[in-house]
Amino acid sequence: MAALNHMQGAKDRVYKTIKERIISLDLKPGDVLSDRKLSEELKVSRTPVREALNLLQKENFVRQQHGRGFCVSEISLKNIEDLYDVRIVLEAAALRQAAQKDVTTLVGKMEQVLRRHSDLVKNLKPKGTFFEDAEFHKTFAAMSENQYLFEILKSILERIEMLRNIEEISRQRVLVALEQHSKVFDFFKKGLYKESEQALCEHLQDSKENVLNRIRSRFQIVYFEDSAKS
Repeated sequence: MAALNHMQGAKDRVYKTIKERIISLDLKPGDVLSDRKLSEELKVSRTPVREALNLLQKENFVRQQHGRGFCVSEISLKNIEDLYDVRIVLEAAALRQAAQKDVTTLVGKMEQVLRRHSDLVKNLKPKGTFFEDAEFHKTFAAMSENQYLFEILKSILERIEMLRNIEEISRQRVLVALEQHSKVFDFFKKGLYKESEQALCEHLQDSKENVLNRIRSRFQIVYFEDSAKS
């Protein structure tokens, strides 16, 4: 039993480490992932590395190449569009479910998130605002009390964090996002749930277009495969 727990612990640690390196772009789209090199770097056997890579493949963070092992998955502009389209549907569903719950405690948490977000913007720290931005959306997902919905949205936000690491968001965009978050929450707190959902969908659509425009203008050739080939 102890040996099994140790193996599971090693796999979980390796999985988390590789995933964080992909999200932070320490490992970039297209990079080849050698299980031998990774096992040496992480000081584990190849078995937990292979198990972690198989799990990351299921989550589409890596892909298997014919006869060449694994590499970090490339990202196409269509991938980004699809990601945001799914996100919009799921977050709207989470908000509708949250509206049917007693969410007094989480409403207080949301107010704290918005205050921290506002402080980061005022102190000119746009990089740290992503975590508060993500926390805002995750809090709504948690309010739904739907664990599956929460986990899927959490995974989507991890992918969006990767996009933010490719192209840092501007302070102006951070200000706009904060205003949009406040609008969504104000409607929700007043019980105007349809208006809150509409404001949320408009915010996410605006975020999608902003990301796509920034990627198109700067990084399509460097990091992204041609959408037409995907």
